[in-house]
Amino acid sequence: MMSNELKKMKRKIGHARGHGHGHERKKDLSSLFPSLFRARARARVRARSSFFLFLFLLLITHYSAFSVSPMEKEDFTINLRDPEFSHGVIFTEKGGIITAEGMRIQAQKISYTNRIENGHPVQRVEAEGDLLVEYGEHSFVGEKLEYDFVTQSGYLTEGKTYVGVWFLGGDRIELRPDKGYFIYGAFITTCESQDNTWDISAGLVNISNDHLLSAKNIRFRFGRFPIFWLPSFKSNLKYFTDPPIRYKVKWDKGLGPRATMRYRIYSWEDFDLFFRLDYRLKRGFGGALESKYVSPNKNLTFLTKSYGAHDKVIAIERGNKRFRLQGLYDQISNDEKTKLYITYDKFSDDKMPRDFKSDDFEVNTQKRSILIFSHQEDNSLANVRFQPRLNPFQSLDQELPFVNIAIRPFSVLGILSENRVNASYLDYTYNKFLHNYVHNLHAARIETTNQIYRPFQISHFTLTPRVGIDAIFYNNNQFRSSIGQGVVTYGGVANTRLRGGTSYYTHLIEPYITYDGITNPLAKLYQHYIFNIDDGYSKVNLARFGVKNTFYSKKCLSMIPPFYNDTYLYLFFHDKELQKTLAKVYSSFGMNLASVALKAGVEWNVEEKVWDYTNARTDWTVNENFACGVEYRHRSRFDWRKSDHENYILDFARPVSEMLHSPLSDGRNTLLTRFYLRLSPKVTCQFQSHTGWGRNNEPGYTSVKLDLFTLLACQWQLRLSMQYDKADGFSPTASISLVE
Repeated sequence: MMSNELKKMKRKIGHARGHGHGHERKKDLSSLFPSLFRARARARVRARSSFFLFLFLLLITHYSAFSVSPMEKEDFTINLRDPEFSHGVIFTEKGGIITAEGMRIQAQKISYTNRIENGHPVQRVEAEGDLLVEYGEHSFVGEKLEYDFVTQSGYLTEGKTYVGVWFLGGDRIELRPDKGYFIYGAFITTCESQDNTWDISAGLVNISNDHLLSAKNIRFRFGRFPIFWLPSFKSNLKYFTDPPIRYKVKWDKGLGPRATMRYRIYSWEDFDLFFRLDYRLKRGFGGALESKYVSPNKNLTFLTKSYGAHDKVIAIERGNKRFRLQGLYDQISNDEKTKLYITYDKFSDDKMPRDFKSDDFEVNTQKRSILIFSHQEDNSLANVRFQPRLNPFQSLDQELPFVNIAIRPFSVLGILSENRVNASYLDYTYNKFLHNYVHNLHAARIETTNQIYRPFQISHFTLTPRVGIDAIFYNNNQFRSSIGQGVVTYGGVANTRLRGGTSYYTHLIEPYITYDGITNPLAKLYQHYIFNIDDGYSKVNLARFGVKNTFYSKKCLSMIPPFYNDTYLYLFFHDKELQKTLAKVYSSFGMNLASVALKAGVEWNVEEKVWDYTNARTDWTVNENFACGVEYRHRSRFDWRKSDHENYILDFARPVSEMLHSPLSDGRNTLLTRFYLRLSPKVTCQFQSHTGWGRNNEPGYTSVKLDLFTLLACQWQLRLSMQYDKADGFSPTASISLVE
């Protein structure tokens, strides 16, 4: 029988798992100490007392070699395959695993030493051959490892690790007690192979335990040939979601070759700072400074892009120094009640965004500078907008400022009431080239909107009548006097819902009627300024009759119905411009199947007997390698271009003859096609075409674009594009960029 001390020693050694070096199996003491058990067989002819004395001396002599002092951790285990033991060293060349707190070592050849040398404890491991080291949150491979468990430090020879799409390695990786590490003779690349097509080399790279990477003396090399040098680089790997250095070579349409490089010069916690160098053969050099901040809870985002260029194309008298400054700030409070949104966009001249058009220099500001602040409580909502003009060559409706306050609808005797008020100072300023032809519009404006409504349930129908008042005060108009505007709005909605179907689907039918009316406004359109659509009022009387049909599949868990249709018509009452009461008939429908989607809509103009618009779109995903789509759009010259297509105040306010001679009348036909084709696992193709015809006094046009993408070695993507249109002819574009 084994003694208790021997059982305890076996528990400290652990069971050999042999991951990657054979089947996972437990080792008994006969495999760990074969000489011991051969001696035990011979001991049968000896005295029992001699055997126990030998076993006790063996235990005393070698117990320290298998203890984990000074760490003395229960999770420290040594699992070796067919080990050999001599003078405090356990060794194997057949594979094994050593695990400790925050560390795991796996290799073909492992030597573990635990003894006293020169009066000091030594607890060291050496490993090589198929070496894999897990150190904290990092994983390494390399040629050889030497690690001291007493000092909790060591080094890897020819080591390599990875972060995202990046592979990092070097001649020597030094492991530190804080689970950080140094890399000497380092390289950074996206190539998994040691024989890199390209890399970024550095004399020393320091990666701390809190994921901060810093490197000095960086050189970009292609085929081991140095291209250029950078002094230093820092980045927080915890938020390291995009490559620190990006390069792109592109042939821009009309501008020739363009090379751009984006370099992360600083990164700390949630903040990144980038420098971009840009060169266009026809225009010259440009540079940009970009910043990005995203808070840990994602409640705050701050982006800036400041770009400057020396443009040798611009005439000297206009100045060849061009710039664009952009920024975006978006914040929401933790309780999501308060929001702040700010953008600014300042550029040197009106052609700057077009001449240097590129996604690399866009922050999505829509070329406007605006501040929007909103705060919401349980019973109220307030918004403040401030929109000044920063660029004198723009025409803009300035809000200096605009304040809106709304009260949560409340009920009195079952009648619901909605109320909101806004106050603003509006200044519609035209660009400096139009000052001699038109005058700016400016006025203080106060508006109140009030409405009450009451739903009634009558059998299976719901009837909701409503009535309201809109009142506006302007302190200035075309005649340099103040003026008031006011209308009464009224209407209602009546609808019901019918349900049917089978065991496979559910069919919903929703008939409805809506009515909208506006009384004659107190002031005519020519008596006050029109800053936007909220200032345009006219007498309106119209009704909408429609039926919605929706089919839901009971076997499909998607919230999108497989089929839907909405067919309705509009009746215009007391409209002197239209002779027929039945004015418009609409129908829209869609079908959504597993691989095919169809969407269409039509409008019939009863008065003119034409299709005001006919839109149809279908998309088909054939398989994982091919998808295509076709879209047709038709618009007649009677279908006015409006931001709100079913706002008919304009139709009542202006005669048809006047509208036909305005830019709001724009009949045309458009055909769009597109397809995606994967030619191989690394090569894809995209095709797009745009064909238009039927526009008044203009010839038809066709433009096509073909993009070919192929993934080169080490995460580099080559994009070849060919674009054709009648005006510019064929325009080839080639770009090489690093993909994430």
